[in-house]
Amino acid sequence: MRIFFLSEMSTLFVDIFAWVCFHLGIGYTCSRIPVSFFDPDQPLYLTKTWEKGGEIYEKIFHVRSWKKWIPSGARVYSGAFEIKNLPTYTFEYLDRWLKESCRAEFCHWIMIFPGFLFFLWNSVEAAWWMMAYAVANNMVPIIMQRYNRPRVRRMLEHLQKNSSSRMEHMIKLDAQEALSHSYQ
Repeated sequence: MRIFFLSEMSTLFVDIFAWVCFHLGIGYTCSRIPVSFFDPDQPLYLTKTWEKGGEIYEKIFHVRSWKKWIPSGARVYSGAFEIKNLPTYTFEYLDRWLKESCRAEFCHWIMIFPGFLFFLWNSVEAAWWMMAYAVANNMVPIIMQRYNRPRVRRMLEHLQKNSSSRMEHMIKLDAQEALSHSYQ
């Protein structure tokens, strides 16, 4: 319901200014939430059966072909964790990446909601275009997170499995060595 009536040029200026403020403000706020708040095992972040391990996004949207072109918001905020690339494959790094992926998805879901405020100073038609922009602009990174997260989970599972196998093997070797050196 439109409350403020502005000229077309003023409305355009307010729209642009509002989106910049919403994007930067929400992004900054989300970047300051402790990473421990983001639990990859919460229902919002778990991969649903219909997502087929994230491959549904490749099949429908061809994510692999365009995801490299999407800029990372982490560059805007000092101290933000960069999830665009995986520079290392350690368990600790991948675990952190998983949580940061949840942060990114959470942030982009939140960025959709301010779109409703545009009904306050835009025509109904223009406000719906603003909502369409909010959804389209934020669904792209959400889809990227939903596509990548199951892949990183598989890497983590593989590391855990190999780590526990190595640990079991080392325990067996230690036990064998202890038995071979025992005084009987």
